[in-house]
Amino acid sequence: MDVRDIKDSPYYNDPQFVIRTCTKPHKMFIGGRGVGKTTIIADQLIDCLITMPRGKVSLNGLTYFHIRTKSLPPIIDHWERRGLYRGIHYYIGMRAPKKYGWLEPYQPPLDYTNCIHFFNGFVVEFNSFDRPEMARSGSYDYMIFDESTKLKKSAIDSDVLPANRGNNDRFGKVRFHHGTLFLGSQPLTPAGDWVFDYESLMKEFPDEFMFLEASARFNEFILGPRYFRDLKRVLPQMIYDIEVDNIRRIRNINGFYPSLSASAHCYYDSYNYSFYDSIMHDVGEQGTVDSRGDADCHSNEPLYLSFDFGSTQNCMVVAQWHRAEGEFPIIKNFYVENETLTVLVSNFIDYYRHHRNKHIFLYGGSDGTRRNDASSRQSYFDDVTDQLSKAGWSVNLCAELHEISHMDKFLFWHRFLSVDNNAPLFKINMNNAMETFVSMDAAPVLPQEFKKDKSSERKTDQPRWKATDLSDAVDNLYYWMFFQSMDNTLQSYDMLFLGKDSSSLQ
Repeated sequence: MDVRDIKDSPYYNDPQFVIRTCTKPHKMFIGGRGVGKTTIIADQLIDCLITMPRGKVSLNGLTYFHIRTKSLPPIIDHWERRGLYRGIHYYIGMRAPKKYGWLEPYQPPLDYTNCIHFFNGFVVEFNSFDRPEMARSGSYDYMIFDESTKLKKSAIDSDVLPANRGNNDRFGKVRFHHGTLFLGSQPLTPAGDWVFDYESLMKEFPDEFMFLEASARFNEFILGPRYFRDLKRVLPQMIYDIEVDNIRRIRNINGFYPSLSASAHCYYDSYNYSFYDSIMHDVGEQGTVDSRGDADCHSNEPLYLSFDFGSTQNCMVVAQWHRAEGEFPIIKNFYVENETLTVLVSNFIDYYRHHRNKHIFLYGGSDGTRRNDASSRQSYFDDVTDQLSKAGWSVNLCAELHEISHMDKFLFWHRFLSVDNNAPLFKINMNNAMETFVSMDAAPVLPQEFKKDKSSERKTDQPRWKATDLSDAVDNLYYWMFFQSMDNTLQSYDMLFLGKDSSSLQ
């Protein structure tokens, strides 16, 4: 095949056209999800293929798996639109069969497992940012960085960019030789704000650097209006603004439960004062006695327990259906530090010894399947079940055995804490479960990636109940009970965050 036979692209939106016609060697594009960033990557690789035969380009991503399963499929589709076909014009994960006599790059890879080999000796080599040091030994003629705002800037500077070198005698006349193309969405945390440095570089060196931001709205011709309507319905507003409309965040997204509100989700007047009057007990000064004094504990209804297990702490939340009110509140929590799990469960058994319906639905994380200690053959769940059974409770283990992704949990709680869903209202008893509210309200997001920051669990200068343990116990109960009623939130999450929107192929 002659490179002159490569077809023109059938369509470009405005941001794609601006980048396509820009001659500056260093480009930074921050665009909303669905704006068509993979098309830009595919076109840039074709430009490198045409102008640098036997050259080598580094395609950098979060992991090899992400590059292969998320980045490559839309790139392959765009190449087909332009007349380049797998198995004819290039091979992925292997060197082309020797019978074709294709050349190799001037500095050929010894292993083509993570490479694309083209008919004129040009090669694209993948580099994974879970092992960025692997790029140190390479030499490349151009570099592309996908999901830039999620990549570590220190690794880019120290491990990857220094390998953008060599072949000036062969490709020195190519304007973008040793150039860079960075693409990503708006950073969710300050760790990704380094991309905005390119805005200053463009002003200082206008002939060398380009910086561009664009909303996914620029691709509405391909995406269609329903794409935006559906995502606006299921995503938190701040996530929609950042990830779709490409609006820079005004404040740090530092709370894992940003929709949690004391005024909307907490209640205080939960005592059965007639009971305490009958036993002449001042609950305000002396505290609660047992569940008979809790007005929100329905003795004829079963209880829902969810645990978070650990070697130095154990905690649990107790919830119950209030069907007449359309609520499913947390009515009590228990926690122990530097005590055994047996002590925690004993505290529950003692407090609810007068509860008439002694049936429990048991939840918790996958860590509940681990052995309680080195000498035990039983898991945490087994020990809890045995102890409760001996005390006269029947137990139905409902815990799922795999972990929920942090983004799934974040999106679930956004929908669950709103009133526009098909689930019961979430409430917390601030007399008996104040610690649970504090644990959730104080749970931050990691600055480097979108995950719940659990570093509070390692702090020794604060009570353990202020850490994220109780919030994890809440997650393990409410997510598995109600996520299916959240109006296909997870399907929309897949479409938006995992790159399954076919619109980005155009």
